[in-house]
Amino acid sequence: MLHGLKNQRKIFEFLFQHGIGIKLALLYEEYALLLENLERYNEALQVYEMGIKLEAHSLRRLVGSYEESKRVIAELRHRKSIQKSKKLTAVSYLVRSVTAQGENSPFHWPNSQTVVSPFATSGKMEAIGRTGVAAMHAVLLNEKTILIIDKAEWNEAQFDSGQSAFSVQYDLDTNTYRPLPLETNTFCSAGGFLANGSFISTGGGEKRGRNWKAEPGWQSIRHFTPCTDNSCYWDEYKTGRMTQNRWYPTVEQLPEGDLFILGGSTKGTAVNRAEVNVPSYEFWPPRPEGEVFFQFLKDTMPYNLYPFVFVLPDGNLFIFANKKSIIYDYKNQKIVKKLPDIPGNPRSYPLTGGAIMLPLDPKNDYNVEILICGGSERMKNNASADDTCGRINLGDQDPHWEMETFVHKRLMPDGLIMADGNLLWVNGCQRGWAGYNGRNHDATFDPLIYTPTAPAKQRWTQNLANTDIARMYHSVALTLPDGRIWIAGSNNVDPPDINAEYPTEFRVEYFSPPYLFKTATRPLISHVPRIVTYDESFEILLNLGGLAGKDLDASSKIRVGLLRTGFSTHSMHMSQRYVFLNHQVSDDLQTLKVSAPPHAAIYPPGAGVLYVLYDGVPSNGTEIFVEHNPNDLLI
Repeated sequence: MLHGLKNQRKIFEFLFQHGIGIKLALLYEEYALLLENLERYNEALQVYEMGIKLEAHSLRRLVGSYEESKRVIAELRHRKSIQKSKKLTAVSYLVRSVTAQGENSPFHWPNSQTVVSPFATSGKMEAIGRTGVAAMHAVLLNEKTILIIDKAEWNEAQFDSGQSAFSVQYDLDTNTYRPLPLETNTFCSAGGFLANGSFISTGGGEKRGRNWKAEPGWQSIRHFTPCTDNSCYWDEYKTGRMTQNRWYPTVEQLPEGDLFILGGSTKGTAVNRAEVNVPSYEFWPPRPEGEVFFQFLKDTMPYNLYPFVFVLPDGNLFIFANKKSIIYDYKNQKIVKKLPDIPGNPRSYPLTGGAIMLPLDPKNDYNVEILICGGSERMKNNASADDTCGRINLGDQDPHWEMETFVHKRLMPDGLIMADGNLLWVNGCQRGWAGYNGRNHDATFDPLIYTPTAPAKQRWTQNLANTDIARMYHSVALTLPDGRIWIAGSNNVDPPDINAEYPTEFRVEYFSPPYLFKTATRPLISHVPRIVTYDESFEILLNLGGLAGKDLDASSKIRVGLLRTGFSTHSMHMSQRYVFLNHQVSDDLQTLKVSAPPHAAIYPPGAGVLYVLYDGVPSNGTEIFVEHNPNDLLI
């Protein structure tokens, strides 16, 4: 009898090893019963727990079987005085590299081997938490909180007075929010951080009344100093602080530690028009030159709201609107280079695409490449979204756009840099144009991963865990320090309507990329300094937890990355950038000597998230500030 049970156990081991039936509750129930008959009670319970963690079907039945099994095992232990079995280690095929642990493990097999989790190729999408306000804008404040901003309108989050909030601080640990009072309308605004650590919100929309009272925000400047103890609130300069009304402007954090504020319109509009166009830029805090005329924003009419802007390692700016792009010297107010037009459709609002500056790497002398994807063919509700991407290498002597597929037709995509330096595209739709009330349709539910270093035509990863929540106009997404992606928003109806075909959306989702499921453990880091200065060397401690094994080339698989997640709104991720850092690895793989970015044009001053990668698997990120002088930071 015992010999027969052991043979059955080998069958179950084979099934788990090859991923056969692992989504079925019956597999876990039968294996757990077998282990109970072998009097391996702890292991039986762990099998149930593993199936519950994987959400095997039917989960409700599996949970019921688990509870009944716990009751029966408790009675058996009491009756027979059975001692606790040795605690199982390395049983979860979900996220672990399984090695032979001896006959005491229910997942024992003769040779060390890796059992691949189904999430190691698909990742995982989970809906957890609510934002309270429609997430039109969002920015990561620190390791614990996100600042969410809507416009002045009805929202779930309300004050005791009954007035709707239109900004909250979202707690990532508890998935709860704290309403924040605002007095000016933040509709379609922009934002970025100063070197001192303060977040600045610029511009906004019209006066609002009744249950969501707000003064005009066209020229407003708002300060928010991040905190983790619920002591921080908005500090507003209501009007006259910017030289012009700016609705749909872009903000980029500059090497000097201040903000570049570009473009916009003087009032709300479906598409920019000459009479409301603001073809200029300015700085915050204000610089002596004040408002500077910018011809480029006349040349790119009418598709030039929320232009794409990136600080380049030489200190100039890459600026894109409509189909045109330039390299611009803002210090001397001149165009350095005109770049060729991107082929195909315009990519700027309301034919909205997304843009990312690919990670900067000292291995190629911080060479810059820009990727722009998606959009729409015209301003019609049934217009087909664009399914192409353009990639341009600014390091080429004669840069030109290389076109490639975007896999899906996608308007209003959100493009993020993940913890490992690869790109994730989420949100958007397949028809229409950006705007309210019937202008966008057919949500795109499937995330895509883009690997910049892969050969052409081999860069896209598909078949990832998807969603059933439409994320279209006014959606946001941010990469988190723990490596997950936070996704929220979608509100293409005005006024808000939670019962619409595409409702005002308050649910939060977390996408866990495949790299979180590839290994048993992740790199652990400690002793990360809070502040470093440019080109400073600093040491951090590293624990690979057996990831390296006996790999003689382990040090070559270690990389250090610094991510700024940026300000997310309208498919924009203002100031988003990722920089790989030079480093040296100690012989015992336990200490890293890391070099901070060499100068501020590589990484403008302010906060970032430091990751250590081993063979593409990131550590939990740690907040770090890079400054010209440690005294520049005031938080």
